[in-house]
Amino acid sequence: MVLHRPPAGISMVKQRRKNDYWGLYRQLEKTIREIEESTQTGRALSIFLESLVNQYHESLGIEGGRIYRREAGYYELETMVGRCQDGAERAGPGYRIPSSYPMIRDLRERRLLISDRSNPHFDPAIEGPLKVETFAAIVVGADDDWIISFTLAPDANRETVLYSLSTVRHVINSQLRLIGAEMDIAQVRAIQSNLFPRKVPRLEGYDIFGRSKPMEAVGGDVFSFIPLAHTTLGILVADSSGHGLPAALQARDVVTGMRMGLADEFKLVRTVEKLNRVFHETSLSSKFVSLFYGEAERNGNFLYCNAGHVPTLHLHDDTFTVLRKGGPVLGPSPDVRYARGYVLMQRDDFLVFYTDGITEAHDGQEEEFGRERLMQVVRENRNVGAREMVEIIFAAVERFAPDDPLRDDRTVVIVKRLTDPDVT
Repeated sequence: MVLHRPPAGISMVKQRRKNDYWGLYRQLEKTIREIEESTQTGRALSIFLESLVNQYHESLGIEGGRIYRREAGYYELETMVGRCQDGAERAGPGYRIPSSYPMIRDLRERRLLISDRSNPHFDPAIEGPLKVETFAAIVVGADDDWIISFTLAPDANRETVLYSLSTVRHVINSQLRLIGAEMDIAQVRAIQSNLFPRKVPRLEGYDIFGRSKPMEAVGGDVFSFIPLAHTTLGILVADSSGHGLPAALQARDVVTGMRMGLADEFKLVRTVEKLNRVFHETSLSSKFVSLFYGEAERNGNFLYCNAGHVPTLHLHDDTFTVLRKGGPVLGPSPDVRYARGYVLMQRDDFLVFYTDGITEAHDGQEEEFGRERLMQVVRENRNVGAREMVEIIFAAVERFAPDDPLRDDRTVVIVKRLTDPDVT
């Protein structure tokens, strides 16, 4: 990094650029807030460049700026602000600088650079078209995706410029990471929204409703309804280990895999076994998915397979049956054989699908809501419909644990039989 004293002849008025770091930081606060409020990468960088060039010319000696985007083997000029737009330069947007250029390599190593023509790495053939004598540059982005370069006045206080650019470079990198994460989350949220039912499914003889509340912006719980024929509806509830983005992606894969397997007319158990093998081959060893999948038939038959999930509850008259048949969670072992279970749904029977975020909600004494309380809530409200039952369960959990932060995603799906079975 080449540092020089201001050249002789610079007026004392111009020498007034002092190292007033506190005052400078206060001046930069508005720029930092604008960067933090931006939601697009290009916008964040443009705000930064325009603010420094237009607002801090006097205090920092910045006269112009350029934004370069990294491409394969070079950095391409995208945006120009300030003096570099006055027509004196031959270079404009689209101008390319090779990534192998020693000044670029120095910048990527140091992250921040101030230099001029006296630098032995300065190449007039590359720098000449930009008509810049003294400049500062920073590199930002997870993979050095962007370079922001500034034209400096001859009397610019380089120590102050270094401090300022170092401060805001950190803010930019943090915001770029946040923008990237939010874009990923937005994409997964869009994908997940397509997995959750957009409308209540219709199957003659049944009342059905479901709701899921994620712990984070996106979650690892998912439920889905898969129409198999006008007489049969597949009902899926899954819980991916962990929370947030990775869990949401894994939950998405469960629904996609089940839909594909059933579309190929695989039987219930065979579909689950195939999905288990796929997860074993593609998932991390520390990740797994629990799944409860069942098929409700119009005549009242309900076939199911429980792959390590909290058991669905079947309420008939005043008695609950816990539906456990199946096998372990998906992923750890590829050769597991799963079993199939069966119940007959009669008039006013309930099936209660849920995830452990419901039963493991804690009160102030760290006592869990538990399966027994869940069964009591359902039993006491068995005269209501499916939608109202879902809302009653969520309300009961929130009353039980009003001060408990959401530790896990919560999901409930209710299936109520409206008619007598037809087994003829």
